[in-house]
Amino acid sequence: MPDFSMPDLRLLGAFVALLILAAVLKSRRFKGWLGEKVVGTYLRRHLDEAEYHILDDLILPARDGTTQIDHVVLSRFGIFVIETKNMAGWIFGDADQASWTQVLHRKKSRFQNPLRQNYGHVKTIEAHLGVQPGQVHNVVIFTGDAVAKTKMPANVLWTTRALGRFIRAQSAEVIPADQVDAMRDRLLALRIEPGRKSRAAHVEMVKAKQAAKGQDGTRCPACGGNMVPRTSRKSGEAFLGCTSYPRCKGTRPSGALPGRPRAEPILSRTPATPPRSG
Repeated sequence: MPDFSMPDLRLLGAFVALLILAAVLKSRRFKGWLGEKVVGTYLRRHLDEAEYHILDDLILPARDGTTQIDHVVLSRFGIFVIETKNMAGWIFGDADQASWTQVLHRKKSRFQNPLRQNYGHVKTIEAHLGVQPGQVHNVVIFTGDAVAKTKMPANVLWTTRALGRFIRAQSAEVIPADQVDAMRDRLLALRIEPGRKSRAAHVEMVKAKQAAKGQDGTRCPACGGNMVPRTSRKSGEAFLGCTSYPRCKGTRPSGALPGRPRAEPILSRTPATPPRSG
């Protein structure tokens, strides 16, 4: 067995600690936490506390379990439900796509359209507070070094400064001032206190929902989008294709959609080239 001196052991311990720290800093969980802290700090420094109430990391009861919302800003000018993405690289997507694409170091990866992801949060807020869609804003902000490479909706922001401008630009009163405090108190009363147990339970619920979507055959195995019956023009065989084709080429065997009969092959449509459109 090697004979280590005390200085050697200290050096080894420091090296192991650095490896652990590097792994933590690269983890998705830490990046998400850091992005949320950056946004929350900016909002508190640049929004008038007399006009805006800011709630961070809200875990609320939802129709199918619980939902976690990064930030909610309440004001008489509207309610802003904010989803934070701490990402780098190029981002491709639009409002109607089920998934967006990140290109980083020439590697492509797909992630759920954050506007769709945040839509569930918006509906939860509407249900708990009894407000109308026109009073709630679905907002997504990318922190980090991400750059949009396609035209994005106006409610997808790329800097905290742009987020502040977006919120302050809503200047028409849509909620009576005397109701804003009551709405804040309502959310705080419903809030499930963040902690290891509540967060772990929420993560497990999300994983279970994702697994169920993958098993019931109703979702694309590549991006999680919807599937529709299609027929291969080359082979004539029926299959299920992603509605985001050609951006996403996920497929499933024919007949995977519940309640739908297996489509019969159409052998008459057999051109020499594969299909070019979804």
